[in-house]
Order: sequence, then C-alpha cells, then structure tokens
Amino acid sequence: MKPSKKIVIGFVLLLAMTLSLIIGANSWKSGLVVSKIVVIGMRVVNVNEILQLAHVKPGSKMYELDLTVIQKDVVSHHFLKHVIVERDLPSTLKITVVERSPIAMVNGNEVLYLDADGVVLPHSISDELFDLPMISNIAPDVKLTLGSAVQHPDVTEALSILSTAKLVNKELYHLISEVRLRNNGDLIFYTTDGGVPVLFGRGNPAAKLLRLEAFWNDVVRQRGAQDLRYVDLRYDDQVIVRWASDMKTSKTL
Repeated sequence: MKPSKKIVIGFVLLLAMTLSLIIGANSWKSGLVVSKIVVIGMRVVNVNEILQLAHVKPGSKMYELDLTVIQKDVVSHHFLKHVIVERDLPSTLKITVVERSPIAMVNGNEVLYLDADGVVLPHSISDELFDLPMISNIAPDVKLTLGSAVQHPDVTEALSILSTAKLVNKELYHLISEVRLRNNGDLIFYTTDGGVPVLFGRGNPAAKLLRLEAFWNDVVRQRGAQDLRYVDLRYDDQVIVRWASDMKTSKTL
C-alpha cells in the first residue's frame, strides 16, 4: 500500500473515531438530568427561597437549562449581591451566592435594613440579624426603596461610621446602639452600654473611633458608663467627656 493511501485511511479512521466520540458525548450529555441542587453561601436567605427563584426541578435535562437565566432569576432576591450557577456533572446543579450584609436597621412603615452600600433590604427573621444598630431620624423625603441604594449624605455618613467601626473592632461596632441623624448637622450615636450620647460630628470616622475605643477601654470599663453623661469626639486628638459627678468638662488625650 502506498504511503499516501495509508495517510488517507488513517485520517478517515481518525475522523470516524472523532465523530463517534462527539456523537457519544452528545448522547451522554443529552441523557444527563438534575438529581440534586446544591446551594452554597447562605447565612440569612433560606435555601427554599433560592430554589423557588431558580425554577429548576429535579429531573430537568441538565443541558437544557439556561444558566444565565437561572442566575438572573436568583440574583433578583434583594439580599443577594452575586450569584454563580454551575453544572457539577453528572447530576448536580450548584448555586453559589454572596449575600448582602446588613449593617443597620431603619424604621420606615416597617423595619428594613441597610447594607454598607446603602442598599435597602427587606426585614428577615434570622439569628444573623439579631443585633444591629438603628439609624434614626431619617428625613421624611428620603425614599427607602427595596433593592435601591439610599442617596442622602446623612445616611451615607452614618453608614460610614458603622462600616468603619466594624472594621476597627466588632466590639466597637456592637457598642453602637443607635445613630441619630440631625438634618445635615453633627451626627450623634448612643452606646449600648449605658445609652451614652456620643457627639460624633462628621468625617474622619477611623481616627475618632480609635480615640473612642482607647478611652472606653482605658477609662469607661474601669469606672463604668452609668455616670458618663456624654462623649464629644468632634475635636482633633482629644476626647471630651462629662461625668455626672463633675460640674466641669474634662479632656482626655
């Protein structure tokens, strides 16, 4: 047999094998069905809520599913920030979610939450949302629309305080029970320990919170918060306080 014929025959056989493998693979893929749906990443959202949004039933043809459509349906949940949908062959559909993390409660006509971006989230019964500070005295004209970010400088300032507190120290974050807005004026927050008003002002949250943390750990935890009338953080490099037993204001560097 001539070399050229051997090459042609070899090529034909290779082509036939390739086509056979493709046909076999397509046949195998067409027979795959979903027997299990795995959801990963939830803390607040119930897995049943995600399954309902996905609209995928066990027994569905794996390769007839449009993963982009499923992703869009699932991420429509207000509490979800990102969603990835994948086929985990041969029979599992995997949905990985990244939730929005509420950082504060707000009171409108109902209890709602805000994340660090100011996105309004619906009320949810969850142990993860047991202990959140409140943002109060929001102006009546501020719209709290589910899934949309609140665009108001007072709310943005309050969220900056809470986000920074959480980064500095979670105990410091949990020291804040309420941030009260004051119509573009200086913000005040109240402590969970003793309900002490803290005059915060605006801007430089990290520096102010670090001063407060040092003062609270060094002085208040020793002396107690019951006689502390207020704390003022509005001045650079100092913490101004008034105690019930003092008629004068004292300053602590």
